[in-house]
Amino acid sequence: MKKNVLALSIATAVVGFAGSAHAIQQIGNSATPATANDLQFGNTGTGHMLLVPYFSTQDGNAMLLSLINTDTVNGKAVKVRFRGARNSDDIFDFQVFLSPGDVWTANVSKNADGLSYLTTEDNTCTKPAKATLNSTPFITSRLNSKVTAEERANGTREGYVEIFNMADIPKSTTGLYPLIKHANSIAKCANDSTNTAWTAINTDLANEAAYEAPAIGMANPTTGLAANWTIMNVPKALSWSGTATAIEAVDSNVVPAALATGNIVYFPQTNVNVANPTTYSADALFGANAAAKVYVKPAMYDLPDMSTPYTLNTNAAATWPADQAVKLADAITTRAVINEYWTEPDIKAETDWVFSMPTRRYAVAVDYSAATPAAVYNPAVNKHFAETNTTMNGDAVCVLNVSYTAWDREENSPASPDDVVISPGTPTAPTLFCGETSVLSFNNAGAAQSAVLAASVALKDMDTGFTNGWAQLNTPGATSAGLPILGQAYVSAYNPSVAAGTAGNFGVNWGHRFVRP
Repeated sequence: MKKNVLALSIATAVVGFAGSAHAIQQIGNSATPATANDLQFGNTGTGHMLLVPYFSTQDGNAMLLSLINTDTVNGKAVKVRFRGARNSDDIFDFQVFLSPGDVWTANVSKNADGLSYLTTEDNTCTKPAKATLNSTPFITSRLNSKVTAEERANGTREGYVEIFNMADIPKSTTGLYPLIKHANSIAKCANDSTNTAWTAINTDLANEAAYEAPAIGMANPTTGLAANWTIMNVPKALSWSGTATAIEAVDSNVVPAALATGNIVYFPQTNVNVANPTTYSADALFGANAAAKVYVKPAMYDLPDMSTPYTLNTNAAATWPADQAVKLADAITTRAVINEYWTEPDIKAETDWVFSMPTRRYAVAVDYSAATPAAVYNPAVNKHFAETNTTMNGDAVCVLNVSYTAWDREENSPASPDDVVISPGTPTAPTLFCGETSVLSFNNAGAAQSAVLAASVALKDMDTGFTNGWAQLNTPGATSAGLPILGQAYVSAYNPSVAAGTAGNFGVNWGHRFVRP
């Protein structure tokens, strides 16, 4: 059977393809260079980049995702990437071409082989095409090949989603705009007799100016992306929902910082090799490490990632991806995480907390090819994660030096954080956040899966000594600058007073409260 582009791009090693010519330059190869010089945590719900802190297809869970272009003037060329919870490995990625005011929707569930898979009935253009997306399960080739097939499949069932605007697509009679614009609810998503832009972007172009040319018609990316997510479990009659975290590209030279434009960071959705990948990514496995060793040979579909230079930068070109990764981490850094927990037996209440650290990949990743999986560090991205505050636990990177205190609802608290027991382990257990997207289950007696989300990929249990209350986790990071964390509390409970035949289960979720630097 002929392999499709998505399966090839993610599932196989890429050997013998031509190198890339793509060039993201500071100023000089673009008619309209980026005006942004910084990234910040947005408070409007829309942005240039979006992060969905958690998805799950465990134990009947499914995720519904809506991606919204609130820009009613420009189309958007958008990259969507699902990363695994354990070590942020790429497990599924594709492109979505939103027309002005467009919404793209999809469902992520578990198939008969235990793999997550995405389905969409939306008419918005994608690369690869909708039929390919719907027929390709999430990919395990970037996960640890030394574990069982079931463990690798499990690695596709939890993680987080990163979304970013690679380029705007302004209104035009040429280039991509007429091919991705809906007419009577349908977009062409193909060349026409005089316009070959749809296939032209399958080949890497020389520089930003080439993407801005009328034949392609891209422009510097602006804000306007929004996303909503829902984790739904029909068998359990439970659901939790939220909005994606928005990151904005801004000009911080004015007060207050003003929304600005980024660099065009479009890369083809193909499995062609990337020449000089450290020019475009701070990923430690792509060569951004002290030994400059390439552990995973990146392909075009690996880009852009969250470290691909999006803003103006006055530092040396070689440091741009590292600087970008630190900027993004700084935008979501916290010194403490605060939230509530319920484990009241009278209503069968249970609580899970999710901690998503979507920039950790650029500081530390895992080499599965070693005899024993080993951490690989990028020394240029060591503000929050470094060898001093991380360690390996099996094939997962864990973060050290997290302290914690719990309270009940009547102000009671243990005499010291050491009285709060992390199970399994000892009262002084050195790790808490094992995995990139870690789930902390409250008072769950060290069960193999969490009580609410059935999480198992990166799980810890915390016995607070109290049935209900709140807790604070202090997150100093490698240099006391904090840790870049997103996430929420997820609660399930049951109303025993409901009438016979009426579902009494209910789900509650609260965003974490953060102590920002």
